[in-house]
Amino acid sequence: MLTLLRRASARLWVPLAVLVTFVGCQDTTAPLGDKSLAGPQFATVGDTTSSGDDSSDVDVEETIVTSILRQAPGAPVLETYQVSFWVRKKKATMVTVNYQPGPGEAVGQPFLWFSVPKDGLKKGAAGADLAGKDSVYITLTIDPVNFLVDFQPHGVLFNKKHPAVLIFWYQNANQDLNGDGVVDDADRELDEQLTIVYRPNTHANWHNKKSTKGWTYPYIFTPIRHFSQYAVAW
Repeated sequence: MLTLLRRASARLWVPLAVLVTFVGCQDTTAPLGDKSLAGPQFATVGDTTSSGDDSSDVDVEETIVTSILRQAPGAPVLETYQVSFWVRKKKATMVTVNYQPGPGEAVGQPFLWFSVPKDGLKKGAAGADLAGKDSVYITLTIDPVNFLVDFQPHGVLFNKKHPAVLIFWYQNANQDLNGDGVVDDADRELDEQLTIVYRPNTHANWHNKKSTKGWTYPYIFTPIRHFSQYAVAW
């Protein structure tokens, strides 16, 4: 099921704290608890080549050849593979998609978080201007095999100073990244290269997206300013 502002469990609080810091503490209401961070918890990955134009509404990044991260053969199924919801310009919104709960779990492990801060929306579908009380109906369609999600409608833009944030959790990913039948140091080296990539449609090239990868927890996140297909890749 779609979950809005779901209470974070103990294992989720670190990336949520990062997310709150990124989009502004005043816009997120899920409790963080009182555990303190000790040392760096994440690293920035993904080479980018920026246009250098701060007024640009979209990312300009290098084209790459991509291998998309896949679900493990025994991974749980997700609660849903498509969610739709309204996002309002003057209200923060946070959406989560989890795996179905396993034995003894009240809530399944996380797969995807998507957050839009207050005043995050800049343009609606097809780049339409938005008034203060306007909203946009958003649909996320998740690939059942790959760590890939398609965002619609096309043309939606987010404020550069208040971007949306996308987090993928990949604890249920196939760890044999190079497909040689053995999980070894070669796969762990590829894991260190994981980043988020995007493309405007299925016929376009993939582009690197500067991403932040967890060190202690298996998650990766990035700010996004436009709707595309987004995936975890190396």
